[in-house]
Amino acid sequence: MNTRRVLVVDDSNTCCRMVEIVLRKCGFEQIECAQNAHAAFARLREQPFDIVISDWEMEPVSGIELLHQVRRHPDTRGVAFILMSAKKEPHWVLEATRAGVDCLIAKPFDAETLKQKIAQVDNARERTKVREGVS
Repeated sequence: MNTRRVLVVDDSNTCCRMVEIVLRKCGFEQIECAQNAHAAFARLREQPFDIVISDWEMEPVSGIELLHQVRRHPDTRGVAFILMSAKKEPHWVLEATRAGVDCLIAKPFDAETLKQKIAQVDNARERTKVREGVS
């Protein structure tokens, strides 16, 4: 069982539920879904989440724009952010990296791939804490 809170953001209810099912297979139990970036940011400001998993291509506010909002706000900037996308071209990866994404995951993905990506994020964040002397 994983006690971390996860917010899944996707304008497709079907995709949101599919990611939720995959997360449950990975042992997560505290999962909420938001149908758009505005609702997601409001939820993030209401209560803490440990991980955001957001689709990139949403309307009217994209996942990358949500990432920018999250990183700019002092209450949310430390949240781990995973961006889901079919975009794999180097310029998209660079844009996401510059915006402060913790990890990109290519759609479609399975439980094992998501588990590996979350582990990569956790490991990178731990290394950063050690480098910065934070325990």
